[in-house]
Amino acid sequence: MRALPTEVSSLNGRPVRVLVAGTVTDLPEVVLVPGLGAPGYLTPWVRQIATWTRATVLDLPGWRWGRARACPATVAGIGAATARWLIEHDRRDVVLLGHSTGAQAVVRTASLVGDRLAGVVLAGPTFDPAARTVAGLLRRAAPTLASERLAEVPAVLPSYLHSGGVNLLRFLLDALRDRPEDRVAQLGAPVLVVTGERDGFAPPAWAHHLAALTAGRCAILPGAHNACFPYPVQADAALREAVLAWTGPAADEGGWASTAT
Repeated sequence: MRALPTEVSSLNGRPVRVLVAGTVTDLPEVVLVPGLGAPGYLTPWVRQIATWTRATVLDLPGWRWGRARACPATVAGIGAATARWLIEHDRRDVVLLGHSTGAQAVVRTASLVGDRLAGVVLAGPTFDPAARTVAGLLRRAAPTLASERLAEVPAVLPSYLHSGGVNLLRFLLDALRDRPEDRVAQLGAPVLVVTGERDGFAPPAWAHHLAALTAGRCAILPGAHNACFPYPVQADAALREAVLAWTGPAADEGGWASTAT
C-alpha cells in the first residue's frame, strides 16, 4: 500500500509527523487521530476523504525508538496535544475524527477547543463498559481480530514496534480506564459515531448509545474494529453524508440532523 505524503509539523516545540492528502475545498478539512498511535491503517479512508477535501492525520503520540516523542501516550495527553496543534496551526471549522483510542482522545479535544470544530467523528470508539478490564478485553479480542484483514498487519506493525511494546501496553491500560460517556453529552459540536458490525471493542449497541447521548448520527459498517481499512468507501460515505448535513442548508437554519442506522 502506497504511503501518504508526510510532513513534519511542530507541537509545543516538538516535532510531530503529519500525513496529508487532498486539498482544501468548500467542505471542512478532516483532521484524524489514529488508535494506539498507528496511523497507517487509516490510509484507505484518507484517500477517499481526499477526493472531496483535505485530510490531515496527526501521528500522535509519535512513537519513536521505544517512546512517545510528541506528547504523553495517554488519552488525555493526546487529546490535549491535538487541541494544541489545532491552536498552533490555526485550524478552524474542521471535522475532528478519532478512531479507537483516538476517538477517546478527540472527545477530550472537543471539550477544549469546541469552537474550532464543525463536527466530531467517533469511529470504533473504545471501550464499552464490559470490555474495560483485561479479562473483558481478551474475551472480545479473539472474535474481533479474527474478523480483521491480514493486510492490516503491515499497516500497524511498524508503529507498534517503534513504541517498544511496554509503552504501548501502558497506553492501552490508560485507555481502559477512560469513560468517554461521561464527556460526550457536553460536546458542543455535532457528532457522528461509526463502528463495525463485528467490532467487539466498540460494538454497535455501544455506538448507538454514544450517539443517543450526543443526539448525533450513528452508522454501522461491515467489518470489525478497523472497518475503515477494508471498507473505506462505506466509511467515507457515512462521513461525507454527515459533513454535508452539518454544513449544508439545514445546518444554516440552526441545527443538524440526527439519525441512527
